Amino acid sequence: MLQFERVSVHYGKNRVLTDVTLQVGAGEIVALIGANAAGKTTSLRTALGLKAPSAGRIRFDGEDITRTPTPDRVRRRLVLVPEGRQVFVKFTVAENLLMGGYRRSDRRHLQADFDRLYAMFPRLAERRRQLAGSLSGGEQQMLAIARGLMAQPRCLLLDEPTLGLAPILVEEIAHTVRRLAADGVTILLAEQNATMALSCAHRAYVLESGRISLTGEASTLQESETVRRLYLGH
Repeated sequence: MLQFERVSVHYGKNRVLTDVTLQVGAGEIVALIGANAAGKTTSLRTALGLKAPSAGRIRFDGEDITRTPTPDRVRRRLVLVPEGRQVFVKFTVAENLLMGGYRRSDRRHLQADFDRLYAMFPRLAERRRQLAGSLSGGEQQMLAIARGLMAQPRCLLLDEPTLGLAPILVEEIAHTVRRLAADGVTILLAEQNATMALSCAHRAYVLESGRISLTGEASTLQESETVRRLYLGH
């Protein structure tokens, strides 16, 4: 569904990604793991068109979208849940969700999605009239994911969804990721928390200094001595 073909990205003269080739099949959870500043966020921003590659191509559902504007990628249902949640803190929970469906043409179906997401995230239902800025970090992350789901993604890009969360909330986010995949959403998950990411993913790529250094089945990478030493703390 999503492919990078030898993608390189620069910020000024600094090369941040170098010849990155990866693919995410329909219905898969694919993890992109690596240390801070490895290039994970840049990869997701490039996938959505927020950053233009200096070389290489990006395909979505077989079509070259390398130069496609971001709004058109969102219309095709490629959706990013950004690092740091970035909820609208002065909007209510319900208003944040409504913003997630901003570009949808089927407005009459929005309420059905509200109901579905409130059932998936009961705490958001309880707080639907609260300002997003008053929520806990874990609740804001759930809201950020739910807001992304309002765009009805075929492929969801999740950028560091567990950053700064307590272990019990990390497991809750992991459960949500698995559930979304079971419901048919394709997911590219960028995470520093390799333990969480590899526990969810079917396959994974290890990104080091902007290059893919390892790739394989998530279960295989969990047993890799290099991955265990560098990312799993073993």
